[in-house]
Formats: sequence, C-alpha cells, structure tokens
Amino acid sequence: MDRTVGFTLEKYWNEFEVRDSDLEFIYNLLLEREVPLTSDEMAGALIEHRLERLEEEAKQAEDSSVNIYAPAEKYKVGERLLFPAVDNVIGEVIGVRKGENPELGKFDVISVAFEGDGPDREFASKLKDHRLNDPPEDSSDGAEANSPEEIFNKFGDVIEERLGIRLDAADDIVRIAGKWFPSALLAEFHEGHLNLAEAVLDVAGGGPTSTSELMQHVEMPKDLDPLLAEFSLDYTLQEDERFDEVGPAGEMLWYLKRLEPPEVLYPPPRLEYEQVPHDRSILTKNLLDLEALLDDEFSPFEQKQADHDEVVISLLFPHWRVGALPLSKKLQTLFPTAYEAPRIRFILVDGHSGDSFPGWVVRAERIVFGLDEWYRRYDVPTGGLIRVRRGDNPGEVIVETMDRRRRNDWIRTVSIGEGGRIGFTMLKQPVGTAYDDLMVVGLIDQSALDEAWLRGGQNQMPIDRLVAHVFRELSKLNPQSAVHAQSLYSGVNVIRRLPPAPIFTELLTRPYYLHVGDLYWRFDESSWSQS
Repeated sequence: MDRTVGFTLEKYWNEFEVRDSDLEFIYNLLLEREVPLTSDEMAGALIEHRLERLEEEAKQAEDSSVNIYAPAEKYKVGERLLFPAVDNVIGEVIGVRKGENPELGKFDVISVAFEGDGPDREFASKLKDHRLNDPPEDSSDGAEANSPEEIFNKFGDVIEERLGIRLDAADDIVRIAGKWFPSALLAEFHEGHLNLAEAVLDVAGGGPTSTSELMQHVEMPKDLDPLLAEFSLDYTLQEDERFDEVGPAGEMLWYLKRLEPPEVLYPPPRLEYEQVPHDRSILTKNLLDLEALLDDEFSPFEQKQADHDEVVISLLFPHWRVGALPLSKKLQTLFPTAYEAPRIRFILVDGHSGDSFPGWVVRAERIVFGLDEWYRRYDVPTGGLIRVRRGDNPGEVIVETMDRRRRNDWIRTVSIGEGGRIGFTMLKQPVGTAYDDLMVVGLIDQSALDEAWLRGGQNQMPIDRLVAHVFRELSKLNPQSAVHAQSLYSGVNVIRRLPPAPIFTELLTRPYYLHVGDLYWRFDESSWSQS
C-alpha cells in the first residue's frame, strides 16, 4: 500500500466501518464454508478481503493515472478520482456547481458517480481550508500494511465489535454462542424433536446436557454437517421458552427452565438494590479505599481488575441469607462467563472435603447462587471469611472457610424488638469460621427476622432514617459509642441492600455524625433532635 494513497494504516483500521459489500462477502463466506463461523474467523477473512481490494484499487489507480481527491483542487466533468477517505474507491465527476455556504467562502461542489451500485455523492472542490488537503503521513511500514495477522492482532477487537453490530442488526443471520450463520439455511426441527429433547433433559434432572448429547436422540439427515446440525438445534432450543442455555463461553449446555432453582430465575428481594441518589465526589480517600476493599458488586468501579487466582471475602448478610456470593469486580474473574447466556451452571467444590455441588452465575443480578447448604455445614456467619479460588478443572470453582475451629464468641447479633423492629445486641453465638470483626452479625431466629423484614417496613425507610437507626443501635454495643463505617455498612445491609457509597455519604453530610478519627464516627443526639 503506497503512501500516496493518502491515509494512514492506523486511521484506516481504527475508523473501519462495515459496508454493504463487506456483508455480502461475509454471507458468501458462510455459504461457501457451509458451517457457522465465529466473529474472529469472519474478521480475519474480512481483513484479507479488504487488503486484496485495497491492492487492486491502488493498482488500478496507478495504471490509469487516477488523481487522488483533495478538496483544494479544481475538477471537471469526466475526471476520475481516487477517494482515500471513502474506503479508497474510484469515482467519476459527473457534475460541477457553485457551493452555497457563506462561512466557507467561494468553492465548488462536484457530483461523483462511483463504480458499482452505490449512490452518487457530492464533494467540495476549490476549498483551500480542509483537513483532507494535508493528509497525515503513514508511519507504518509496508510489511505491516500487508500482513493480515499484524492487522488482526492490533485492530481485531475494533473490527469484531463493528462487524458484530452490523450482523446483530441483520434479520437473516443468527448468532449462537459466538458463532453466526444465515437463518434461511438452518436445518429445521419440529415439535416432536423438541418434545424429545425436553424428555431427555427431564430424565437428567433438568440438565445440564450438551447439544451433542441431545443430538444422539434426534434423528437428522445423514448428509448434514454435524456442526451445522448442532448449531441449528441450538438455535431452535434457544427460541423455545422451555429451554435455557446455561453453558460457559464456548460450551453449549441446556437446562429445563422449570427445573432450575427458583432463586436463579427470580432473584430474592433481599438482593434487590434500588439506586439511591448520592454525591460520590465528597467521599474521602479513606472511604474510597474502604469501598474498594469491600468490593461490593454494586460499587461503580470502572478500572479493569487484574485476574486473581484466589480472593478472600467477608460475607455480607444478604448474600449469607440466600446462600450466595457477589459477582463483584474481583470475584467475577474466577467464575465462568458466557457470550449471551444470562445464567451459567457450573461446579462448586468444597475445598475441605472435596465434595462438589452445583452453582449458578446470574449475570444480570451480579450474583452466584448455590452455597446455602455449604454455609450451614460450616456454621459460616455473616462476616465470615471465605476463600474463593480457581478449580483444578475448567468450569470448577473452589470455596473454603478460613479457620474451621468451632467456638462461641460474643458478637453483634440481630434482635427483634417490640412491633418487629430490627435492632442489634451483643450475644454469645456459635461460629465455625474466622470472621471480620467489623462485619460479623449473628442471628438467633431467622424466621422471626424474615417476618419482621417483610412486615415491619424498615427496609422502606428513607435512607437517612435507616442509617441513623442502625448507627444508634450499633453505637450502644461498645463503651466508646463509636461506629466504624464498615460495621455500619454491614448492619444496614441486614435491613436493606445498599452498597457502601450511599451509606458513607450520609456520614459526611448529616450534622449528627461526628468523625472521631480513622473511619469511626459518633452520634450527636442534640443535632439529631434538631433535624
């Protein structure tokens, strides 16, 4: 690719747009291969196709002495021009007229007809002030410009993303698990096939069952490519509301929705967070550091987290109550993800016994279910320290408690007062694991708390009143009457699901909270009575 083409390699691929001719190439590629292709396979082929076109057009321009379009130049009818900014295509000037824009001064407008079926377009000429009059130098070398591998390594993500957007908008092509194929060429499955698939899954306890296993029970034409047959069945199952695709990225696994755990399909109200207006800009560095340490799944961390081989968390009450783990920024790198599936079924492994049991990632709710029985098995309290690490096999995640010695400790414990009012007291409680002193919360009667939570209405209190209520309850539990911001976060979440920031901003904006050093506050009753 010669520098006289007038555009840089960097600019060309960064500003890559998928044109109708590219889509036509992709359709022909899929028809030729006769099997579904992934986005990166199509992107790689499209890069090669574009490079071939650019070379052909550059050679054609060179052979025919076509001029390169520049807005400053004057052109006449019949002149042929190369347009670097329009995918390096060649067009012929078919008309010239005076421009009409007082802000630009005197200039002409040329009408250009392009080769092929594209519409005529208009461009400026005799326009001295325009960025295309002085195109940037191409700093890339020729080897890189002509290497599909180098281009894919550097710009593949951009090309795949834009190709995916165009394909998603097309009505006649479908995507399953990251692969694409024209819908008109899919194999057809009738209701009998689907009923048989449902029966197979029913016998398997709902699943998960791979598409290849289901195919063993479904009769298909002998000459049909197995990959296309599986893709077609996947698409048919996806369009039927009885079936749920629950496999991690790159693996298609099917489950019967009616046999999935109810909390997977209908996340418990305990985990629902209704956003609360608050001003994050007032948070101090210490509070921001604490927020990052707590790693709440609803905290708005924008930076990408590094992959971790293991993460230790302190269990929050709503997660403990429903047998869940948060799909937080740090933890999410340990759990399987998927191209499209909203729910992913995987295997949890007890790091102490080696026993395995099913887990579920619910991506939209940012939660992992399946640990309720495991928490009870080891007497894990709210605030208990849990180590989560990568499993030895793909699709497995290992969970372990920290320090399995059972003992009775004096810890903050939920109390139910008159009228079902939820508060806190100090009681001696059995615990089976190590815990974070600032997060720990014991519970005597789970049914009584659930009843108070449902009927008492404290979870609907305005946030200022709720935080103040929990703060005053916690302040009674130590001689200094001071409450740590982390303990407040843990206590508030017994009653209402809230991330740290809305709670912390209350400490900084209400006059009745007095900062006494580090991350501790006291309550000023005189200011409270005046509020």
